[in-house]
Amino acid sequence: MRLRALLEHDALGLRLLGGDDELDRTVRGVMTTDLKDPTRYLSGGELVLTGLAWLREPADAEPFVRILASAGVAGLAAGEAELGDIPDDLVEACSRHRLPLFAVNETVAFATITEHVVRQVSGERAGDLAAVVDRHRRLMTSGPAGGGPEVVLDLLGSDLDLRAWVLSPTGRQIAGAGEPLPAPLAASLAGEHLAATRTGRRGPHRLSTGGTAYSLFPIRNTGRGAAPASRDVRETVLSDWLLAVEADAGDWPAARLDLLQGVTQLIAVERDRRDAARTVRRRLAQEVLELVQTGAAPAEIAARLRVAAPVLLPGLGTAPHWQVVVARVEWEQEAGQGTAVDAGPVAQALLEEILVDPATVGAESA
Repeated sequence: MRLRALLEHDALGLRLLGGDDELDRTVRGVMTTDLKDPTRYLSGGELVLTGLAWLREPADAEPFVRILASAGVAGLAAGEAELGDIPDDLVEACSRHRLPLFAVNETVAFATITEHVVRQVSGERAGDLAAVVDRHRRLMTSGPAGGGPEVVLDLLGSDLDLRAWVLSPTGRQIAGAGEPLPAPLAASLAGEHLAATRTGRRGPHRLSTGGTAYSLFPIRNTGRGAAPASRDVRETVLSDWLLAVEADAGDWPAARLDLLQGVTQLIAVERDRRDAARTVRRRLAQEVLELVQTGAAPAEIAARLRVAAPVLLPGLGTAPHWQVVVARVEWEQEAGQGTAVDAGPVAQALLEEILVDPATVGAESA
C-alpha cells in the first residue's frame, strides 16, 4: 500500500504535517516504538508509530528522525495524546530528512492503525497470504464466535499447512491448533527462545529438536497502552509470548516471513486486550495489599476480600483461603548491560505465569 492511502480513511485519525511529495512510498509493515534508537527493530518500509515518550528535549528530535530515515522507513506517525500538538522540532527534523510525518488524533488507538496497515499490506500479498489476514478481526474479538488466536492458527494449518502454537515464556501453551505440544518440548522451545532473545539475536530463531525444525517468532505488544519498547531485554523477556511454528523459516520467501510477522502483531493486540481485562483484578489485589501493609484492622481486610473475591476468583462458589506470595527477581549483571532494571513488573509477570494451574491450558486459567 502507498502512504497516501492512509489519508483516505478518516477513522485512522491521521493528519499530514509534512512530506506531501513523498506519499507514494510503499508501506510494507507497521511498528510501534518509544525507543530513542529503534534500529534493531527496523527492516525498512515500516510506518513507525510513536507516543513521543522518548522526546525529552528539543535536541532529541534530530537523531531520532535521522535513524528512521537511515533505516528506510516509509513514514512516521506521532500521537498527540502525550504532548498535544506535535513539537516543531520534530516537524522540522522530518522535513530536513524528507520523512513524511503524520499526527495521530488522541482519540485513535495505535492498535486501530496497526490493524488497518496489517490488513492492507497482507491483503496485497498473493494467494495464501490473503487467506489468513482477511479474517484477522476474529482474533480481535475472542469469544465463542471468534476463538481468539486459535482462529489464525487454524488458518495457518488449513491454508498454509503450518502447525503453530502460542507459548508463554515458561512454555505454557496459550493457544494452538490441533494436538498440543508435549510439555517438555514446549518448555525446551521457550528456553531456546529466551536464550536467543537475551543475546539480542533478532527473530525468528530457528532450531531442530528430535529431527523436527521449529521457528520461533517473538510476540511483542504493539497497541497504545502497552509498555514502551525497552532497550534492555530483561524488562520484557520473561513476559513476552512467542509463536512456535513447525517449519524452518530460513527457507521462506520474504512474503511469507512478512505474513508471520503480521500474525504475531495480531496476536499481540489480543494479548493487550487480555491484559487490559486483568487490570481491575490487579487494582483490587493492590488495594488489599495496601491495607495489609498499613496495618488495617483484620475485619476491614476481611470485608475487602469478601468484596474482591468474585472478581479475583470468578466462579469460585466457596470462600477461598488466601495466601500472599512475595517474589523478588535478581539478574546476574552481564557485559554490555546498563543499570539494574525495575524488577517489579518482571516479578509480577512471573508470578502471574507460575501461579497458573499447570494442569490447564490457556491464557485465562489463572
